[in-house]
Amino acid sequence: MRKRRLDQHRADAALREHRPRAHLYLVLDNVRSLHNVGATFRAADGFGVRKIFLTGITPRPPRPEISKVALGAEESVEFEWMEDTGRALLVLQRMGVHIVALEQTHNSVSFYDYTFPEPLAIVLGHEQLGVDDSSLARCDGAVEIPMFGAKHSHNVATSAGIVLSEVRRQWSECGAERVQRRAE
Repeated sequence: MRKRRLDQHRADAALREHRPRAHLYLVLDNVRSLHNVGATFRAADGFGVRKIFLTGITPRPPRPEISKVALGAEESVEFEWMEDTGRALLVLQRMGVHIVALEQTHNSVSFYDYTFPEPLAIVLGHEQLGVDDSSLARCDGAVEIPMFGAKHSHNVATSAGIVLSEVRRQWSECGAERVQRRAE
């Protein structure tokens, strides 16, 4: 029998909110949609993202339109707004974080064929323009999601969830102990 959503994990919600998170970051590079930002916060919480960098025109909480989709995840995932994406990438590089753009480029590889290192930051770009060229130049690599339909890409928040799922799958195959130890 299926658990009722209201009862599911309610007892340990506070414990989950405060447990250590892996060194996994997102950078939203000029993402304009409030819906995409909220849904990305929700995915980030579910996959244990440590922090989201919101840059450029990306809207930031508190906004009712973000909260409506994030359902509280904007309160459980740390975030920081920076006007310049390059500055956010520099902060991550100085922390020793490997930075990967989720973007279709001449050099991008299928995310299925990429081994995601830890610590890791994933850069997601504008809904129509993608990741800015100057931001791409600062990344250590680029991955793309293979497409099999008429459209050439998924929605930004959908893409974030797809790639975060693969990152966590790969990391869990390396052993949950490894992820937990590095998160501390």
